[in-house]
Amino acid sequence: MLGTLKRHPRALLLSLALHLFVIGLALLEFSGETVKPVVSKQSLVDQTIKAEIIDQKQLDKRELEIKKNQDQNKQQELDKKRNDQAAKKRADELKKKKVLENRKKTEADNKRKADALKKKKAEDAAAAKKKKAEAIQKAEADQKRKADEAKVKAEEAKVKAQKEAEAEAERKREEAIKKAEDEKRKQQEAAEKAEREARLEAEAEQRRKEAELKAQLAAEERQRELDSKRNKYYSLIKEKISRNWRQPANAGDKPLCEVQVVQGPGGIILDVTFGKCPGTREYRLSVEAAVLKSDPLPEPEEKELFERNIILKFKPND
Repeated sequence: MLGTLKRHPRALLLSLALHLFVIGLALLEFSGETVKPVVSKQSLVDQTIKAEIIDQKQLDKRELEIKKNQDQNKQQELDKKRNDQAAKKRADELKKKKVLENRKKTEADNKRKADALKKKKAEDAAAAKKKKAEAIQKAEADQKRKADEAKVKAEEAKVKAQKEAEAEAERKREEAIKKAEDEKRKQQEAAEKAEREARLEAEAEQRRKEAELKAQLAAEERQRELDSKRNKYYSLIKEKISRNWRQPANAGDKPLCEVQVVQGPGGIILDVTFGKCPGTREYRLSVEAAVLKSDPLPEPEEKELFERNIILKFKPND
């Protein structure tokens, strides 16, 4: 019974609760603190026994149901095992049958391949024999054909060599004639070329001399024109300086003075110095003042006549 209660803890708890309830009632009976209906001890024991009997019946019924379920599960497992074994047996038999069929099929395929290989070898041997016979026949025919062709070629080569020799002799004769004619023509062309080149050279020399003379005349003409314009340019500078010159007291003689003028663009005077000027100091100062007063100096007609450094020969009223 204890083992059954251990397998069913709920029933155990219920039994313990009933026992505790009975013990509690017994204790209250002896305490005398409260007034309760009198319940006999035998009645409580009977009730407890009755509850235990009811619990035992329920437990036995539950055990029978569990056992029945276990037996059903065991039977199901046994049936499943038998079915699995039967299925495995059928699968093994099917596998063995398939292996046997595959083996028979493989043997049949191997036999078919062996027969086909044997047949192919026989056919290849026959074809090789036939090909060898045809090759021998072809070689004999080729040999005969080549011999005939060699004979024909020898005859043709002989005739060709004779014709080529005759053609070569004719060609050499024609080349000799042509060479003589070409040599004569080349000599004539060389003479004509030399005459033409000499004439062209003479004409070129004549044109060169004429061009040099023309250039020289043009340069001389240009130089004369520049000299004239330069003289005019210098005269304008001297005239402007002369107009700006004022005779100082005690000037004495008025000799020719060499004046060096440094000018910038537009005739701006940058510096004035003297070269040879044999006169008094007052005279030189008057000349220098006249030059500085003439700033800016007149510009030339052409830009190429402009000179940064100008040397003037100055004498008043000259």
